Amino acid sequence: MDLDSWECYYNQILDDFGYGSAEDLKSAEILEEMIKKFKNNVDLNEISKKIFGKKVYIFGAGPSLKKHVLKLKESIESNITIIAADGATKALLEEDIVPDIIVSDLDGDIDSILKSNDLGSIVVAHAHGDNIDKLEKYIKLLKNIVGSTQFPKKFEFLINYGGFTDGDRCCFLAEEFGAKKIILCGMDFGIYVTKYSRPNIEKDIELADEIKVKKLKYAEMFVNWLITNGKSPIEFMP
Repeated sequence: MDLDSWECYYNQILDDFGYGSAEDLKSAEILEEMIKKFKNNVDLNEISKKIFGKKVYIFGAGPSLKKHVLKLKESIESNITIIAADGATKALLEEDIVPDIIVSDLDGDIDSILKSNDLGSIVVAHAHGDNIDKLEKYIKLLKNIVGSTQFPKKFEFLINYGGFTDGDRCCFLAEEFGAKKIILCGMDFGIYVTKYSRPNIEKDIELADEIKVKKLKYAEMFVNWLITNGKSPIEFMP
């Protein structure tokens, strides 16, 4: 998705959620300055090598996540790429699967993200208006990162291919870099959240709050947009 198209959706999201753009811009500028300071970013060619022409499995943190992780573990597929959306990283590591790429705004299980990054995962670290504290705390601890923003402006060190949640941003990333096929796992777009998505909930699966449900509806809308407009075929793991 180009920036002009994204800006239209972005403005719709701001209106719908009552967000302001100033904090998104501030967060993006802080992330870019941190990348310049710590020099811990990777060239986008490294992302391309992992995605272009590959079958890409994208793991969200929905209720079907664990089932799909086990299903992938039991398969004998090789030469695939695994992208984890934020907290889904923990479920993959529990089965000794290290994702190739993690897309995260750093509000999931940060210990799993740091461990996976240390084991070789590239982290696409996303800046938005209410995670400045997490950027300032964790970016310096990460290596091999790509900065990401939702603010509709070109930055020297940040990407923005469209998408609102970690899960659908994974899909836009795979589309941008020419995935042969995208397989969605743990992407349920329903009314429930898991501990992998919200570590502080009491049960393994609980009803999502109103804001989370609305975010999941946007994620579903953007995935459907890609199904219609993207070049990479998308299917759901059964």
